[in-house]
Amino acid sequence: MQGKQSMTRAFFADRRGAYSVIMALCTIPLLLSVGFGVDYARYLKAQAHLQRVADAASLAMAASHAADEDALRKVGNDYIAANHDSNDVDNVQVASLTGTPERVDLTLEGTLPTTFMALGHINTLEVKANSLAIRAVSGSVEVALVLDNTASMNDNNKIGTLKSAAKDLVTNLFSDSDGGVRVGLVPYADNINVGTANRNANWLSIPTEYVTQPAPRVCQNVTVTRNGACLRSESYSCTQTIDGVVKEKQCSRCVERAPSTTTVEYQCTGGGDPVTHSWKGCIGSRLSGTALVLDDQSPSIPYPGFLDTGNNKSCLSEITPLTDNQSTVQTAISGMTTSSPGYAANTYIPAGMIWGINMLSPAVPLTNGAAYDPKNIDPRKVIVLMTDGLNSRKVVRTGGNKGGYQDIPIIGNGPDPDQAAQVNEDTDTACNYAKSKNVEIFSIAFMVDDGAAKTMLQNCATDSQHYYDATDSAAMLAAFQDIGQSLTNVRLAR
Repeated sequence: MQGKQSMTRAFFADRRGAYSVIMALCTIPLLLSVGFGVDYARYLKAQAHLQRVADAASLAMAASHAADEDALRKVGNDYIAANHDSNDVDNVQVASLTGTPERVDLTLEGTLPTTFMALGHINTLEVKANSLAIRAVSGSVEVALVLDNTASMNDNNKIGTLKSAAKDLVTNLFSDSDGGVRVGLVPYADNINVGTANRNANWLSIPTEYVTQPAPRVCQNVTVTRNGACLRSESYSCTQTIDGVVKEKQCSRCVERAPSTTTVEYQCTGGGDPVTHSWKGCIGSRLSGTALVLDDQSPSIPYPGFLDTGNNKSCLSEITPLTDNQSTVQTAISGMTTSSPGYAANTYIPAGMIWGINMLSPAVPLTNGAAYDPKNIDPRKVIVLMTDGLNSRKVVRTGGNKGGYQDIPIIGNGPDPDQAAQVNEDTDTACNYAKSKNVEIFSIAFMVDDGAAKTMLQNCATDSQHYYDATDSAAMLAAFQDIGQSLTNVRLAR
């Protein structure tokens, strides 16, 4: 009995081999902890890889011209499929996507199969990455919006579409910018409205304002012969040309009329109120002799101002010089109009282009444009030219209305092609001058059918990628959106 107790005490007192037992007992948790560390290192690598893919994918999506979420998602999925490494992270997919014209907010998720963690029944790890890319204008940018405000812009509410497209562009230009954006507006038809605040500017020549008195009122009996009423009429297809835009319409003519009548009527002529002839901001074009001055380097030649009578005005909305105040530009765009009492607004594109150049130029008549950069980088100067028709007016080169405009004669269904070609050449001259200063020109033909007009606008643009043939309102809106994207840079915000 005593021997057995001694053996038991000896067994428990014996420390030989204890280290091996302890090590055997600790091996499993040690291996698991090392394995967990290995899997965690793999997780961090997967996380970094997925973040790089998310950043690059969001930038690619923001830089694309995709206009809706489905199109953006396709761009992202194509990029992810081509660039993610399944050895780092598996089952990568878009978890969430929010795309707007200004930004792309993207979240990706994937899985990482574990090795050692699987011993602890953790078979996969979830990996996520989020990236926010923004489209924003950076650096100094000056944009002159040269927009057609002629009478034909009333058709199909083209003026409404133009306002919407231009306002969206302005919003995009100012959104998330670093404060270097300035935008100006040139609403043009034929005469340009520079605003009465410039009345005393030395680059203007305004006639002396005056008042005419009415002729004395005279009343007397007058024999009047009038055509008889139309008894039967017929309709026929015809065309109507409004400032260079040809429209198909139904016309009516009388084919049977009642006999004419002759009566004696008591009529009065003359009398009325005095008529004031005043300047309301409307100007024409500068000429040197009979040559049109199309650049901004002839300050000694003034712009001719034209007097209007009563409430009439021979021009439309005022120009808005370059400003960094978004609200000022938006208000000016909203206020654009296509009509004025006694004024038929026709198309003379060179006037719009000249004032687009003047707006960007550091020289007179407007002097708030920064100096030209030969590389057009700092600042980046841009003209956006838009019209819905062809030139239908030409400058008057001699006589009392010198520097003003007159209709190009209509031949057949449109303006005389020879005279229109000359005005198109004037437009080319203005565009080429802007290009000589490395100004970037976008041109938009909005529902234009005339081939020569389209060619002129395409030649005016910096290149074919800067020309848009907008055949309907949706294409017009898309053109302005595309221009906005072209003027923005893409960068990561998160």
